Amino acid sequence: MSVLETLAAWATSQEHQWSDIVLDRAMHAFGDTIACMVAGGADPVSIKVAQGIHAWGAGAATVVGTQRKAPAPWAAMVNGTAAHVLEIDDNFYPALTHASAVLVPALLALGEETDASGMDLLDAYIVGLELHATLGRGVNRSHYFAGWHPTATVGCIGTAGACARLLKLDAGQTVAAMSIAVSMASGNKAQFGTEAKSFQCGMSASNAIVAAQLAASGLQGNPEVLEDPQGFLALYGGPAPRGWDAPLKKLGNPLALEEFGLAPKRHACCGSAHNAIDCVLDLKREHGFSPNEVESIDILVGASNKKNLRYDNPQDEFQARFSMHYNIALALLQGTVTLADFTPEAVQRKAVRDLFRLTHLKARAFEDEPKDPDDRPPHIVKLTFKDGRTLEAQRVYARGLIQDPYTDDERLAKIEACCQPWMPADALASLVDQLVAFRALPSVRTLTATFGANDA
Repeated sequence: MSVLETLAAWATSQEHQWSDIVLDRAMHAFGDTIACMVAGGADPVSIKVAQGIHAWGAGAATVVGTQRKAPAPWAAMVNGTAAHVLEIDDNFYPALTHASAVLVPALLALGEETDASGMDLLDAYIVGLELHATLGRGVNRSHYFAGWHPTATVGCIGTAGACARLLKLDAGQTVAAMSIAVSMASGNKAQFGTEAKSFQCGMSASNAIVAAQLAASGLQGNPEVLEDPQGFLALYGGPAPRGWDAPLKKLGNPLALEEFGLAPKRHACCGSAHNAIDCVLDLKREHGFSPNEVESIDILVGASNKKNLRYDNPQDEFQARFSMHYNIALALLQGTVTLADFTPEAVQRKAVRDLFRLTHLKARAFEDEPKDPDDRPPHIVKLTFKDGRTLEAQRVYARGLIQDPYTDDERLAKIEACCQPWMPADALASLVDQLVAFRALPSVRTLTATFGANDA
């Protein structure tokens, strides 16, 4: 069988029986991502996308923060942009994707259109996340290092498989959905630090739905498009892609969601900075120093991480989200990196900018890093003080992962912090109640109604 045929056979043969830990993690992903959507729906970037799709017709799917309904692909385009625009949505390390910001908006919109249940969405999410993992393991880290945005490439293909699962397509139709999605997979890291970066996430969610719906109507694609000499691996793989053999052996054995979980964010910035931020906060909490005691901060990250953090002297909130210098300054100065730190005014604060000079960022050579994205070398932070002292810390995993997880109260606090400014109290209370009872929801439409009820 081809790679896509193997993936589709797995995706369509899974029983609708998942462990409690896998279901709980999927539920947490929906809650976290919906919160990001609600907060991001008020951002000017999301509003621009919503205005752009306004003339494309009415439908059954909610556009976040409004009373408007749009066809599922267009609602997912807006909601996927909103989920990602504030850079506080989760990461998924095995695929190097912002998996939930593509999967959740796509499945919510399609599920609202088809009147799916909560369990239907959780099931499709779990299957889709595993497809993300296998596809990402096949091309990364090389694909990522080359400049592709896997959220918009790998994410589109894997999410098309998730949409096929939700639509209950057969194996042949699922192959077609993912094959069509390969033709629609695009997005590059040159857009990091711009408005188009988050749009690439919304575009990916939208394209995934289109691919699955076209496959349901009978449209076909090359089942060998991933391994074809002129296909995905050859064209998108970068300088040293892994290939498909090892990832396929790991497909579902165990589920990536069970082995690795997700990486929900507590810092509102690029995930490439999170390990270093947490190292600084860990050292600050343990040793209690102040910024004016620090002489320099030397940080070692991966090759692709440094490429992501491309703005040493950020000029606006978009660039600041991709600046190690800005976010380390925030950690030193105030001990937090919040949504409020990413406004044009906040980025120009003199007290923050005066600390940029302390940070010195270096990267491992790409050739020295493991090819397998599951194998993660640590990020290392060394602080040198004016009195000659040094402190060092390192992290493989940022706070929030299963190795250092959030509590239920911390997850709820993030949801409330994201949603309270934009949702009436009764709607937020209803949203929280339904997120807790997600498995038992008879229809996703009652859930989406809560975050579409605050139209200006």
